[in-house]
Amino acid sequence: MQKQSPHLNNADLEWQDSGAPFSSQFQDIYFSRQGGLDETEHVFIAANHLRERWSEWENRLAAQHDGMQSHFTIAELGFGTGLNFLCCCRAWQALAPKHLRLHYIACEKYPLQHAALARALSQWTELGDWSVQLLAQYPDHSPGYHRLIFRNDADCADVTLDLHFGDALQSLAALAAPQEGLVDAWFLDGFAPRTNPDLWNAELFSVLNVLSRPGATLSTYSVAGVVVKALQETGFATEKTAGFGQKRHMLQGRLLHRMASKTCSPSRPGSWLQVHWPEPPPAHVIVIGAGMAGCSTAWSLARRGLRVTVLECSDDIARGASGNRQAVLQCRLNNAVNAAWLFNLQAFLHAARHFAWMQEIDPAISWHACGVLNLDTAFQSRRENCPDVRLDLYSPSVVRRILQAEASALAGIALDAGGNFIPLGGWLNPSALCSAWLRHPLISTCLNAQAEQLIRRNGQWVVLGPDGEVLSSSTVVVMANSSAASRISQTAAYSMTPLRGQVSYVQESAGSAALRTVVCGRSYISPPYSGTHSAGASYSKDVSDLTLSAKDDVDNIAGIAGHLPPGALLNAAITGGRVSVRAATGDRMPMVGPVADIAALQSLYRSLPQRERKSPTIAMPYHEGLYLNVGHGSHGLSNTPLAAEYLASLLSGEALPLQREMIECLHPARFVLRILRREPAPR
Repeated sequence: MQKQSPHLNNADLEWQDSGAPFSSQFQDIYFSRQGGLDETEHVFIAANHLRERWSEWENRLAAQHDGMQSHFTIAELGFGTGLNFLCCCRAWQALAPKHLRLHYIACEKYPLQHAALARALSQWTELGDWSVQLLAQYPDHSPGYHRLIFRNDADCADVTLDLHFGDALQSLAALAAPQEGLVDAWFLDGFAPRTNPDLWNAELFSVLNVLSRPGATLSTYSVAGVVVKALQETGFATEKTAGFGQKRHMLQGRLLHRMASKTCSPSRPGSWLQVHWPEPPPAHVIVIGAGMAGCSTAWSLARRGLRVTVLECSDDIARGASGNRQAVLQCRLNNAVNAAWLFNLQAFLHAARHFAWMQEIDPAISWHACGVLNLDTAFQSRRENCPDVRLDLYSPSVVRRILQAEASALAGIALDAGGNFIPLGGWLNPSALCSAWLRHPLISTCLNAQAEQLIRRNGQWVVLGPDGEVLSSSTVVVMANSSAASRISQTAAYSMTPLRGQVSYVQESAGSAALRTVVCGRSYISPPYSGTHSAGASYSKDVSDLTLSAKDDVDNIAGIAGHLPPGALLNAAITGGRVSVRAATGDRMPMVGPVADIAALQSLYRSLPQRERKSPTIAMPYHEGLYLNVGHGSHGLSNTPLAAEYLASLLSGEALPLQREMIECLHPARFVLRILRREPAPR
């Protein structure tokens, strides 16, 4: 993975008399003194002919009468106050397209703090609900990709914003793209080239070229010679046109020719684990499994206008590990800055935003952003063998140290220690969440539909039941049925470890009823939900007995009771519990992505000479149209919303919410390749 800093510097601001922010670092304004809204309209919206292009695309899609949607992608260098994005949203809403979706990518190395962003946007009341939604979702200043989804009152498609926090060259170079590119219009709106030259060089513009779709346009306020020269050298035609306000000229451009992609080279090490884009995007997808992985995948696909059929073997949804009364969201913390660290961080932050969004849609999911506290006293024995969590790798808004007094105040009851507090964490009802996801009108759910076999027939996957009956058919199938995926021949080799877990339901007491946050010791306890706490959860590789265990109840209580006030759980009544099986992988990362044909892969790899084994130049053999979303273990609540967005974006041919290295980290074939690479080469 390319060196990724865990820290970002915020924008260094001064405030002018007009209320506009001014960059002290770059000695430049964020928008024109003659009017920020008018400047955006002239320099970016009108110069890229967005309204005309959107209308043309929408009319063409509507004339097809097949219900298919497409997407228009804008990418911006320099998000700043978000003014360009918000103006695009306003213009989009006025047009109200139903078949065309807007996808906006914005790079920002020095993001504004939330309070500064709110202050800057307060003067633009015209932007109304869009500003409110941006402020509600605006992420902490952790690096990486942050996906935000915007609703609107008009009868038109949602808007997706991908905020790339970090260096623009690094983040865009890590963005995978299909052969035809991704971006339809570029907004070059960084600070002036004389003060911020890193954002105006040929190396970055060559990445812009590779990511551009045919017909892509660009615009910028800058007509500096270095900008014109760099753009022309990297495949763009440019022309000077009338500028805005006191600026005499601005620059417009369009893509002349695509360059060969260096970042997408098939000879790059690890390239076998790169993105496999489907062609063309499907109109209908089968999702096997109605737990959190399957339901979130179905929702993300349906949000893009795809019809989805969900096949569930049980008589109801969320019957596996997704059926507990309370599921806890917290960030899986890592001690090294690598792809796993970045995925766990981005997935957690995305999940926290997504659940707040879903709570507004359906309050029945009972999302409580109460925070999660991991007590120091719970891990004293483990620290003899394991290093402490490196909190310096995270923003305080993700995790911070707190002492005993603050821990007790946050929890609402006396605790025996301080610990690591995750303020964005919390709990919700996972089965209600699955129901909310599946309520989308483009999703149909078939219960008691046991998928036993997949056969390929006339370019389609046919799903067969136990008696050979046809359950459904489609060009694309997503396996999201946890360890049950091993029953299907095409995915049988993708091994996972089944883990038995028991949660105990505990009657609240006078000493525990005031608990306000999730507290984790050797086990965890949640705040009361309808008078009952959830405590757990046990881990065991023995899945032969799935009945409730009195010993596991005792262990679940003992793992947390000693950290609470004396007697709070001492005589607690166990009112019930639940046993389920989680599926975990060898490296504790899920398997999400296309399914390789393992037998063909093994045969192909073993035929390669040693010099080609690290950098194969031939394509990996795949089962076309077959994908996995499994192996989330105990982090399904944190992982599945972002994993679902990744698959839905991949199947729709749009910008992905994951960097290349993260895609490799999740690729289902990674374990097979690790084994093959240790085998001796043929002589």
